[in-house]
Amino acid sequence: MVLLQASRTLAAWVVDDRGDCVRQWTSESLLRGPTAVLNAPLVPFRSAVGGVQMARDDHAPGTERKILLPPLLAVAGGATGLVESGVWLGAGLADTLTGGYFELTSDGAARLSAAPTRPPLATTVASTATTDPCGRSKR
Repeated sequence: MVLLQASRTLAAWVVDDRGDCVRQWTSESLLRGPTAVLNAPLVPFRSAVGGVQMARDDHAPGTERKILLPPLLAVAGGATGLVESGVWLGAGLADTLTGGYFELTSDGAARLSAAPTRPPLATTVASTATTDPCGRSKR
């Protein structure tokens, strides 16, 4: 019951005395580390599937590219996922020991999921958000 209640509690983004948007430690922070530790073993497989999805979404011409790209991106995605798995495990253990106070795990590692992840093999253009986490518009 305590774990269910803690998972329902959302981390609060608040504006501090100086007007900065900061994340307030909540009971959800206690679950960041254990969730990252649970996610870590699946990361290589999730990244390999994400690599295959990247190859599937590639619309460049060429038969060789269509044949070679899926297995190459699957292997490369799995390899980068293996490294990322170690990072998630280390950060998750550190967050578990500190109660999530320092939030060392990434937000992706702190959400329990088995969905494929795109490996960081290719650069993508990140969209810029128009608001900060507190809901204020960026200037």
